Amino acid sequence: MNKSFKISTEIADKQVQALVVGLLEQHLGKSKADKQGNSVFMCPVCNHRKPKLAVNIQTGKYNCWTCTPPTKGSKPDSLLKKVKAPSESIKQMRSYYNMKTFAKDLEETENKAVELPKEYIDLSSCNNNLACKKAINYLKSRGLSDLDIKKYKVGFCETGKYRNRIIVPSYDVDGKLNYFVARSIMLKERRAYDAPSVNKSEIIGFEYYINWNVPVVLCEGVFDAMAIKRNAIPLFGKTISKKLMKKLVESEVKTVYIALDKDAVKQAMDYVEQLVNYGKEVYQIDLEDKDPSVIGFQDMVKLLQNAKPVKQEDLFYKKMQMILAKV
Repeated sequence: MNKSFKISTEIADKQVQALVVGLLEQHLGKSKADKQGNSVFMCPVCNHRKPKLAVNIQTGKYNCWTCTPPTKGSKPDSLLKKVKAPSESIKQMRSYYNMKTFAKDLEETENKAVELPKEYIDLSSCNNNLACKKAINYLKSRGLSDLDIKKYKVGFCETGKYRNRIIVPSYDVDGKLNYFVARSIMLKERRAYDAPSVNKSEIIGFEYYINWNVPVVLCEGVFDAMAIKRNAIPLFGKTISKKLMKKLVESEVKTVYIALDKDAVKQAMDYVEQLVNYGKEVYQIDLEDKDPSVIGFQDMVKLLQNAKPVKQEDLFYKKMQMILAKV
């Protein structure tokens, strides 16, 4: 782990610790630090006249030195239950400790090497090949231009494991291949998409093309990202990788647009909440049951321009809607 990465995760961890202390003080009153670095509060159980309830913010363990039997535990959310704190505060505390675990576990690891299929043909330089023309026609039917095909180095495999499949590569910040998606152009293909077996938690889709100083758009697939065009990151699914979340937290990016399908609402809500807690301005885009690749570039621009930032009260309202929908 390099020095700058270690420092940044330490800063993130301290920020989360401050959030934990602040939430506890809302329900237990002001705290003070003891010699061991614990935050000490007035105990709500024994009501001793002096602060005796010590909470280790780093580990989450707490213990009152005067209660009989001892009031102790390993998770601050259980402490909030003892004072009958609102369920939203308890959930908030859990999310903080999920963030702490995330910050602690972020480690730079080398990903399994990915190589393009040996049958890969660069579509920007094979216009005379009949199979390539068929692949190019497919791409243009999905709204891609010759410039898009060249920019993203989109290719095609006429034979081999990825026979009759479009190959869309993804490159890391140094221009090294980190993943690719293989999309069949055959209408009756049993499995439309294929990809190499690698650890996706250490991948940032289209990282080579991303400017981390301006707003980014998170979407599900490579065709969605290419349709959005502007600083769009494909998740290769519905999950933000650990490496991508780390980058979003550490980078200068202040605004994040999340454009996931309606069947990924819960995942999207969780990501919105995490990013909002890290101080990011987050917009959740309503795709109206369509993929960005179907909506198209011009209409996606309108959706992005008309979107409004998600606020804490919005998160609460949406969560209530989800709960009521299950009743």
